[in-house]
This record gives sequence, C-alpha cells and structure tokens, in this order.
Amino acid sequence: MGIETRLENLSNEIFVETFDYLHALDIFSAFGSLNKRISSIFQSTLLCIVISEIHCRNQVDFLSSYLTFHDHQVISIQIDDTIRDDTSIINLLFNRHDFINLQFCKFVRIDQSTKLDNVIQQIKTFDKLVSFNIFNLNGITMNRNDKYELARIMLMHKSSSLRSIALHYPYHYSNILNNISLSSNITSLYLYIYGSSSIVSVDSILAILHLCHRVRCIGLTVKDKEPVDNNDFYGPVPIPSVDEDDLPVLSHVISFELTFYVAWNTASISYLLRCMHNLKYFIFMFGPYKSKYLFPVDLIDGYVWQEMLELYVPYLLKFEFHMSIWKYSPRTDLNIVINSFKYFVNKYSNWHMIIDQWSLQSSTPGECIMLRTLNYHKHKSNPYTYIPSIPSGSFNSQSTMENIDDHYLFYKNEIDLRLYITSERPNITYSSPLFQQIEFFKLEISKIPSTWLNNFLDIVNFHETSDDDAEEIVTYLSNWIYLSKLVEIKFESSFNIYRWKYVQFILQECSNLTSLTILTELLIYSKFIDNSFLIPIFKQIELIETTFEDVYFSPSFSMKFVDRFPSLTHIKLQVISFNDCVSIIDPFLSHLKNLSYIKIDYFENSLLDDPFSLENIIEKRRQAFPMNIIHKQLIDVKNDGEVIEIWLT
Repeated sequence: MGIETRLENLSNEIFVETFDYLHALDIFSAFGSLNKRISSIFQSTLLCIVISEIHCRNQVDFLSSYLTFHDHQVISIQIDDTIRDDTSIINLLFNRHDFINLQFCKFVRIDQSTKLDNVIQQIKTFDKLVSFNIFNLNGITMNRNDKYELARIMLMHKSSSLRSIALHYPYHYSNILNNISLSSNITSLYLYIYGSSSIVSVDSILAILHLCHRVRCIGLTVKDKEPVDNNDFYGPVPIPSVDEDDLPVLSHVISFELTFYVAWNTASISYLLRCMHNLKYFIFMFGPYKSKYLFPVDLIDGYVWQEMLELYVPYLLKFEFHMSIWKYSPRTDLNIVINSFKYFVNKYSNWHMIIDQWSLQSSTPGECIMLRTLNYHKHKSNPYTYIPSIPSGSFNSQSTMENIDDHYLFYKNEIDLRLYITSERPNITYSSPLFQQIEFFKLEISKIPSTWLNNFLDIVNFHETSDDDAEEIVTYLSNWIYLSKLVEIKFESSFNIYRWKYVQFILQECSNLTSLTILTELLIYSKFIDNSFLIPIFKQIELIETTFEDVYFSPSFSMKFVDRFPSLTHIKLQVISFNDCVSIIDPFLSHLKNLSYIKIDYFENSLLDDPFSLENIIEKRRQAFPMNIIHKQLIDVKNDGEVIEIWLT
C-alpha cells in the first residue's frame, strides 16, 4: 500500500521552491485563496511579473488586487504594454503600485496612448535596479518627451547596482550627450540610434562611444530615416572624414554588436573598431538594406574585412555576421565573394560563411543577396533573422564549406520560410532539404496567365491540376523543407479551387500540422473539404484562418466545418453580415470543446441586438461541455461594428 501525500503535508520549503518557478499571476491564480498557511508563505516569496499580449485586462486587475499587499516583493517585471483587450498596461500597474525593490525591468511594445511620466519618476528612484530593457522598435508609438526623459534618466541613473541598460527604441540622442556622464558600474549598453544622415554619422556614433569608458559589452543599432539614395549612378559609399586624434579609448570593451541600416562602408566601421583594441567578440548585422545604386560593395569583400580586423582588433576571437542586401545591377559574382572570405576559415575555429542569391520580384531587374556565418545565431542577442520571400527559380547559394550537403547547417536556426514557386524549377543537388527546421511555412505559386480566353477555357473545361503535377510539387518542396515538421502552413491566394490537388498532396505530407491558412473558396470546395485523404489532417488542426477573395464563409457551412475540424482552438473568418456571425458562432460554441478564440470580420452591420454577452457565452459553454472548467475572468467579447472577437480562455 503506497503512502498518500497530501498537498497540506508538503513542507514550506517545497512551496517556496515551487513558487520560484512560477510568475506572480500563476502563483496567485493557483494558490491565492487556498488557505492561511499558503498566504503566510506568500509574504516571503520574491515575485516576478510577466504580462504578455495573450493576457487580458481581467487577469491584470486580478494580479493587481494581490499586488496591493505584495508589490514590495516584486524583483522582476516584464510587461507587454498592449494585451489582447487593452493597452497602457505599464502605466496602469505603475500608477497603482510602487515597486521599490525592483531589480530587473523590461517593457515591450509601448502603446501610443501610454504616458510614461509616472513610470519614469519611479524608475529614477529604483536603487536596487540591475537591468533595464525597453523593446519598442516602432518609435512612432512613444512621444518625443518620453524618449528624451527615459534616455536621460537611464544613462544618468545613480543606482550602484545597475549593470545593464538596453534602450531598444529609435532616438537621436543628440540633445543629451553633452550633459551625460555614464556611471562606471554600467557594463552593458545597447542603444538604437535613429535620425537623419547627420545624426547617424560616424562622428555622432563616436560621441556616444565617448561615454563608454568602463563598458564591457556594447550594442548599437544605427538607422537612417532618410532614403538611402536618389542618384542615378552606381558607386562606392564615400569615406567619412573623422578627427583621428579624438577617438575614444575603450580598453574594457570585449564584445561589440553592431546592427545598421545605413550606407556605411568598412572605413566607417573601422573608426569604431579602432576604439576597441581589446575586442574579443564582434557581431555584425547589415540590413535588410535596399538601394538602387549606392551600395557599400566593400562589405561583401572578405579581403577588406581581413585587413581591417587584423589591424585594429588583433585579439578578436569571434567574428560573426549577417548581411541582407536588395540591390540592382551589376549582379554579384558569388565565387568572388566566397573566395575573399576563405582566410577566416583558418583564422577562427569552426568558421564558415554562405551567400544566397535570388532575383527580386519586381519589374526592375535586381537581386537579393544574403550572407551569414555558420555560428551567427549563437552570439546575436536576437537570433531571429528575416528572410524575404524566395522565388525558387532564381535561388543560388555558395559556401566556404567543401561539401554542399552541409549547407543546411547555416539554416538550422530558421523556423519560418516564405517560398514563391516559379514556373522555372532548376535542379537541386542537395541530398537533404536545405531548410530542415522550418515549422512555419508560407507558400505562393506563379499564377496561370489570365486573359479573357484563358478564363473562358477555364469555365468550359474546368481545368484542374493533375495528380502528377501535384506529386511533382511535393517532390520539389521536399528539396527545401521537411513537410512532416511543419506546424503551420499558409497557402496564398494563388492556391484556388483549380489547384486543390496541390493543397491535398502537400497537406497529406504534413503529419504534425496544427495551423492552416487557406482561401475560403477552397476550404468550402466539396472536392477539398470532403476529401477522405484529408479528413485525418483536418481533425488535428487547432488554428484555422481563411483569406478572402470574393467568397465569404457561409452559415450553412458551419456544421460541416465543426465536424471536419473538431480540435479547433482558434478561428479567424470573414462573413458578409453580423447576422451571419450570430448563425456561425452559436454552433462553434456548442460543438468545439477546445475552442479558445474566435475572430470574425463582417461587412454589414445589423439592427438586431448583440446576443453575445458574457453570461450567454458562459451558459452555452456550460450546457455543451459541463465537464469543462470555465474561468470567468478570462472570457471576453469585443465588437467594434466590423470585427467581433471572443476569448474563452
């Protein structure tokens, strides 16, 4: 007979250790009303607050009610200012609470309505703060005064415990540099410098580096807000004029992460590296950079990089980069680029680079080239890199690796891919897929030429793709990705009812698929929705989104829809009127046990009363699924006259 252990028999130490793995909202939700003993343990628990975009206002208010008695225990905060049904969450919590013992603070996606005055005043007083991070790449949503005050307060913060500052929002810094003296205890600094060409000049960046005498790790993002070029010539970027006798000496810097979207060449970069003689790790990212003619060609010349790094950073141990460039003629010779970088293969351990090339999908001839090193993703603070849609017919790739079958190693950190299948499909010689870890896949295919004659023939002959054509597409895709690893696939508008077999054959290979985006007209097409080969795939789909081209989701299709997709948790559809929403949502609530979220766009409003009150939704769910646990505080409805959204969890 086994010994039965009850929750109340566990020691206080076990509870305390368990709470260390939970965020504050989880702790209060699970244990808040349990008993007095647990409540007393709360008094000595250090709390970490995490509010993300998936949370709702009811959850924030619930958390806040407990923080009234526990805000002094909060040591870490990570808040997304925009949640699923509200905004200005940062302001709300900081107006209600004083986080006097805060050590780690991160703000994400500041909403345009948020005023940070009170937040900034609190931050100024945090004497235990160790790390401050704000991530808001869309600078438009922050007002100019908040940007200025936040930068000034943080760069002059007097907390002796402060070590790391990361201000990931675009700002020019020109109006505060003369009045700032960065504290000597700051060891890590990341800034996003944004402005006109004079603001993002080499001189301006050197002025910022003058503040960093004791900093060990520096990250800079530099972006020009003006067009890159308007010239009708192709030529090198001019070399800047810099006072070399006034360069800062940054002997403590060992790591430098430089990202820029500006027409700098290696000469410009060299002035920054000259300041960092003891640098050990240099991580460089360029672009996506778009230019018709003005292009820093020396950035893709390995010989120039070799000379610069040997001269100015002789102790460098790691050199990793990622460059993404969209440009017009002349076309890049991949062999020349690869050969120029072979020095680094012998210089650094496990170092290799690859360059990809494909044609731009535009009326003007041009190309996209993307260069990356093998281990770039291991050292970048944000390992995600954006890969534009790749036209399959023009894709070319070369690497410093001798074995072409090892090229997939450069893409092992990539999980999403956009592929445009062209009519030209050159032979691919890789023995295994190039992008082996892809989970999220967006697929487009070249459209059939559209003339009045073709349209007439389509009507008469009802032209459809053959099984052989569909199998050929699947075989071709297997050279790019493992379809069996896909979690999400988005079929773009070219996959209409005439290409339903393409979709069928692709989906049959997607054994782990849970998310599907598809044209409404194809979803409701009988040869697709009633296809016996696809029904097992349909039953495992959890998220579905339809796209609209002339055909709306019909209420008459609702029951077949819930029958085909019984595992759905998230639904996004388009219908004609709000009356259709009423007819559609009712069977969804009554038949989909795991349903969590519904979003329906409609184009005609209704004079009828909105039947979707919280009470009605809760009652429908209880009647349909009496064994389901319903969390009332998580249920919410929004209807703005064009879109209705319902959250059930």
